[in-house]
Amino acid sequence: MLIDLHVHSRHTPGCALAPLDVVRRARAAGLDGVVFTDMNHMEGLPEIREVARAEGFLALCGMEIATDRGHYLAYFPEPEKVPALPQVFGTPPWPVGEVIAKVASLGGVVVAAHPYDRTVERPGGDIVFTLDGLSAIEGLESRRRPAVNDLAVEAADHMGLPCVGASGAKDSLAEIGKAATLFRDVVRSEADLVAQIRSGTVHAVAIGVTPGGRRDERPRGRGPDRHGRR
Repeated sequence: MLIDLHVHSRHTPGCALAPLDVVRRARAAGLDGVVFTDMNHMEGLPEIREVARAEGFLALCGMEIATDRGHYLAYFPEPEKVPALPQVFGTPPWPVGEVIAKVASLGGVVVAAHPYDRTVERPGGDIVFTLDGLSAIEGLESRRRPAVNDLAVEAADHMGLPCVGASGAKDSLAEIGKAATLFRDVVRSEADLVAQIRSGTVHAVAIGVTPGGRRDERPRGRGPDRHGRR
């Protein structure tokens, strides 16, 4: 299954994308699913659930968390049970180590998002090498410069972590589906998503179109072989 793991909606400040439009664009782009990762909260969850039912399409909910050292994607097996971040950590910026530990305590997984993008406030960079509890690195994010993605892939290889891919869509529906993550097994829920990221049976994929009009899917970074081994 091809799933875009990092898409924003109007529930993220500065983004005007409606979840319904995102889902329809994801289907048109040939994806099997999309995960909404609005910034620092999951307040869009009820709308996302309604859209998924209405469209008969896999639309899941996680979040992107801005910490004191970089941004991180967090996915939970039961997002409805996750408390609001200010209730847990108080006033941001939140300490990255505490964030990762709390996500783990809730049964979730954490992915370092575009760690080498220095245009974000308080970038992560090589801090990823010191963090315990990361499950993957976002090795391909189509809105970031190639050098940013290359460094993320190198970090993942060095740490023995899988790479995931995503569009990071925020400004335009056209961004959706330019990169995604290939899942070895069927994903039907956030619990399935979390389990496969944790097991490492995922692979970042760059998606394009060849001159003949055919889809071109190119893997990046580490991923499972056909037997699921890394």
